[in-house]
Amino acid sequence: MNQLANLLIKMKPDSKAKIYATSLLETSKKMECISATGESIKIVNELFKQEKSFRVFFQSQRVKPLDKITLLKSVFGESINSVTIEFLTILAQRNDLHLFKSVAEFYGKIQKETLRQLDVTAYSIAEIDRDTLSKIKRNIEKSSGRNVNMHTEIDKSLLGGIKLRIGNTIFDGTIANQITKMKKVLLQNH
Repeated sequence: MNQLANLLIKMKPDSKAKIYATSLLETSKKMECISATGESIKIVNELFKQEKSFRVFFQSQRVKPLDKITLLKSVFGESINSVTIEFLTILAQRNDLHLFKSVAEFYGKIQKETLRQLDVTAYSIAEIDRDTLSKIKRNIEKSSGRNVNMHTEIDKSLLGGIKLRIGNTIFDGTIANQITKMKKVLLQNH
C-alpha cells in the first residue's frame, strides 16, 4: 500500500485520476455496487459543477480533510453510498480532492465498459410513447449486445420521425432529414 501511495504522489494528475477511478471501480465491483457508486459520483460531481461555494470549500486547503468529509456525510446522508464516502475520505487525506472531477469522468467511462452500457438519445418532435421506446431499446440491445440507457429529447425542428444518437453515431429518420436528402437529389438532377 505504501508503494502505491508513493507512486501516486509522483504521477501526473490524469494518470492519478485513472488509477483512482479504476481502484474505485474494482472496489465497487467487489462490493457489488458499481451502479450505485456511479450514481453517487454523479450526484457529487453535479453539485461540484453547479455550486461554486461547494467547489471552493471542496478544494480549500484551509479546511481539514476530515472536516470536509464530515460535512459531506452530513449534507449527503444516505443519498451517496459508503464506497463513495470512503473514496472521498481517501482523496481528502491525500490532498487529491482537486482530482475528483477527472476521477468522475474516468469512472463513468469504465463503468459503461464494465457493465456493457450504451447511451442512446431519441430525438423527436413530441413525447415518444413507452411501447415505442421499449421496442427501440430492445432492438438496439439485441443488435449491439449491450445494455441501453435510453434518454429522450424534444426537438421541434425535426418536423416528424425520430433521430437516434447511439454513442457517437447519429441515425436520422426524421422528415427534416428526408426533405434535405430529396432537395439534394433534385438539385443534382436539374
